[in-house]
Amino acid sequence: MKKDLTISYDEFMLKFKDTMKSLGLNNSVQREYVLKVLFKSDTHLSADALLFEVKKEYEVTMGIATVYRILNLLEELHIVNGILIDGNESKVYELNLVSHHDHMVCTQCNKIVEFYDAELEKLQENVALSNGFTLKSHNMLLYGICNECQ
Repeated sequence: MKKDLTISYDEFMLKFKDTMKSLGLNNSVQREYVLKVLFKSDTHLSADALLFEVKKEYEVTMGIATVYRILNLLEELHIVNGILIDGNESKVYELNLVSHHDHMVCTQCNKIVEFYDAELEKLQENVALSNGFTLKSHNMLLYGICNECQ
């Protein structure tokens, strides 16, 4: 599933800054660096990979604790999705810019493929309702071996 964005980075940042201001929080250049790297990324990034990319791109001094604080805040605000993949010690992250989707993970190379299936989404809603739940959100991870690794 490719990012089919209808928003530019500048528009995204204006909305982000408005959100921060409405919550009474100051924006920081470190948050902007993290967001820009995630915005430009075509892949899911761990906190370590994100820190590496920020340092490479912006030649700044930033620690992993700062990256985790930023990611935790962004995840609480639903700006970033964190996905914990079985066998990994930490999450991988993506911006929450596209509509809901699920993920398939290759157990050999850790490749992550995004997908959406309306029929599957409806089935999940029906399962939740039949068990007395009102579905608010969900994360589906399917594990297997990708074509390249087979």
